[in-house]
Amino acid sequence: IACLKNKAQAALKLDLFQTALDAADAALKIDDQDHKAWYRKVHAQKGLGYFKEAEESLNKLEEVAESCPDRRSILRDCEVERQRIRAAVSKHKQGTKDMLGKAFENGLFSSDRDKAVEDELEQRRKAALAESERETPKKITGPPAPLERNIQLTEALACELLDELATAYGQQWYQERVQKCARDSAFEKMVFLRRLKTIAFEIQKPILEKWGFDPSEQGLREMQAAIRDLSSKDGTGMPPRLKERQERCLKLLYGGEEGGMLGLLM
Repeated sequence: IACLKNKAQAALKLDLFQTALDAADAALKIDDQDHKAWYRKVHAQKGLGYFKEAEESLNKLEEVAESCPDRRSILRDCEVERQRIRAAVSKHKQGTKDMLGKAFENGLFSSDRDKAVEDELEQRRKAALAESERETPKKITGPPAPLERNIQLTEALACELLDELATAYGQQWYQERVQKCARDSAFEKMVFLRRLKTIAFEIQKPILEKWGFDPSEQGLREMQAAIRDLSSKDGTGMPPRLKERQERCLKLLYGGEEGGMLGLLM
């Protein structure tokens, strides 16, 4: 059990929260009265954005603490941690309130959205994002180049493409990086979206190349347009199976329903 607790602690220091949670759970299967294992589980759940579960684990930790010699110290730490979790929940809600609507309005990959992101980031920089202001905003020198539109997709191919993107976004390493990005951005949607582009492109580039799109922002726009072309001409929108895949892809792009930027909205 000591090795498992040490593993959880080391993983927390490296922001490997899922690894830490797995190790803490394994330790608690051996001894569910170990207060250190519960404390590491709380930190791992908080790091993953599982705020409700983290509070439940804190309640359990408080029960376990009643039989510990250093009960007062543990309970005091629990109360401090509970306040931190509630503050994180509040910040998460405020920072992501209208992000989903904006994402669907502008599509999966939109250069117009990028411009809005940069404008809002500049307005907020002097207020609450002192750390983020060190980053140099991307300069937009003019409108994006016209799309060449060399590739057209059928509905079946578009579904296959979105499934491939969703599978790639669903990889654990990507989800953990995006969730860490959300935390590092203090759940500020504009900062998060700005940083996400670099992370997401590691996933997008090989898929763009595989499907014949240029591995660049221009290629992303062309892919988006090719999918958008499949919307019904009568104004009813995308075919249901295609829209379902697009929504799933978007959720995974942003780090999933829990721990990412959509967890408290969906």
